[in-house]
Amino acid sequence: MKESKILYPSPLLSRYVKYYWVLKTDGIEPVLIQTIPSGCVHLVFHRGDNLNIQSKGWQPKNFVRGQFSISGDLISKGNIDMIAIIFHPLGLNPFVRCPMSELYNRYVDVEDLEDAELNHLKRIVSSEREAQVCIQQIESFLMRRLVDIGHNYNRIESVIRLIANYPQTDVYTLVKDACLGYRQFKRIFTEYVGMNPKEYYRVIRFQRILYMLQDNPEMEFTDLSYLCGFYDLSHLVKDFREFSGCSPTQYLSSRSPYSTFFSKDCRLNSIKCH
Repeated sequence: MKESKILYPSPLLSRYVKYYWVLKTDGIEPVLIQTIPSGCVHLVFHRGDNLNIQSKGWQPKNFVRGQFSISGDLISKGNIDMIAIIFHPLGLNPFVRCPMSELYNRYVDVEDLEDAELNHLKRIVSSEREAQVCIQQIESFLMRRLVDIGHNYNRIESVIRLIANYPQTDVYTLVKDACLGYRQFKRIFTEYVGMNPKEYYRVIRFQRILYMLQDNPEMEFTDLSYLCGFYDLSHLVKDFREFSGCSPTQYLSSRSPYSTFFSKDCRLNSIKCH
């Protein structure tokens, strides 16, 4: 049995939260799941078995997943009962008390954030069986944390829109849009997003490839390289291999392309066994 539901945030939170994902499975066979850089930040509550990070041990039971620049493999025993908050790129900032740069390439246990209110929320979500009630409690927590986000948040949010909508945009256009000097822009962007602007641009370009293949798996890679803002096909293959661990051809032969950043749904990126 598998139950996967997407729930959308209330209007006041929609600027920050992309959606809530409720996933339950009770399969017997272990499942291999790939994680890739998504451009989004997640807050995850495992109510069933937590997942094993291959070669690194278990995920925390409840954690924040920061921006990632590397792929990885998770192994599920099949008994998943999970509620995940998928935030927009900057969306977690108002709700936790640490710079996003401290979460880079990390699964950070909620306990380690030393946040009494967040730990109280964790206990509620762990003990409450009804997912809808959990979402209501999560929304109440987030609403209490909403604060004046300030000019820098607005600046970087505008930059993220440029990156998402215009794949040919260069970093100097982003700096100009933010009305900041380059060094100041890089520092503020990294603090708010969790990685530097050039690296984040490459992650979103990679997500765009997945999104276009999601709609058209037969698309020629040379066309993809042009539409996604690459200099040539070899640069596309290099970035794709860096972020996914394999070439585009190998990727398509073992899993279905899916973009967390551009898609409106959510799914596990399971690797097919041959």
